[in-house]
Amino acid sequence: MPLVTDFETILPKNRLSFTAAGPVLVVSFDNAVAAQRRAPNRRAWGHGFFLQEGHSVLGVMADDTDWFRCPALHASLLALRDQGFFQNFAQVVMTGTSMGGFGAAAFSSLAPGCRVISYTPQSTLHADLVPWETNHGKGRRQRWDGLFNDAAVESRQAAEVYLFYDPFHSEDRRHAARFTGENVRHLRSPLLGHGLPEAFDAMGLLKEVFRKASTGTLDNAWFYSEMRARKTLPKYHKEMLQALARHRHLKTGAAVARRAFETFADPFFAEREALFTAATGNILQAMNQVDRLARAQRLRNRARAETPERD
Repeated sequence: MPLVTDFETILPKNRLSFTAAGPVLVVSFDNAVAAQRRAPNRRAWGHGFFLQEGHSVLGVMADDTDWFRCPALHASLLALRDQGFFQNFAQVVMTGTSMGGFGAAAFSSLAPGCRVISYTPQSTLHADLVPWETNHGKGRRQRWDGLFNDAAVESRQAAEVYLFYDPFHSEDRRHAARFTGENVRHLRSPLLGHGLPEAFDAMGLLKEVFRKASTGTLDNAWFYSEMRARKTLPKYHKEMLQALARHRHLKTGAAVARRAFETFADPFFAEREALFTAATGNILQAMNQVDRLARAQRLRNRARAETPERD
């Protein structure tokens, strides 16, 4: 059991919140969405689940999307390292998604031998290292010449680095390619976009992925077998349509959209079928599809209006 008790450290742009439980420490880093919410008394990403698993949790939370670039945060985490905080635990696991995925990998050097579970991480936003990165404007405006500025380098001391990303998402693919250490496991998740934890959760996969990765037992064959379930998600088909549109596969796009609409009854797919059809030059057919969609929507609205409300 850990020899430390619960604590909270308030910093200018961040908050460290530790909950003691079991001999495994999960260090959970905020993503940008959580940071922007600024909800009072919020917990770290996954806090409740990690406690249910019997793990201690250190939440590294952000008050803004500063990508953990505040020197005060660096000093506090280095102080924990120097005080032997991480050595109190039998295993340290660092995790997060996107901005948090960067944090998990970038600060893993604080606990050599830890495991990193990183979803769609940016490797860095240092302009000299990733001049092709055009997203995350506020993050790119931070100072990137200090400590912990390149997750691809900092993570080389980890026992294992599990990277989950969609190879069809060009920026995520390029960031993942910068992780070249022998300790890196590339777990490709095609056509699920940037929000992988949400997709994994919808597949009933997120918790088991953590359990297996955190213990070093995640098997590629198991993972890719489970990934077949992604085809049951509307998100998968939406990402496929985006890829088909980028490559101008218009007839295929119309067919995929039509099948997805038949499966999910989501008007989004009927609209996309009409757009793909129009782009092929068959404007009349596209107009007929839009008319059918409008009629179906009117019928749904009428049925909804006629359904009595339950007390």
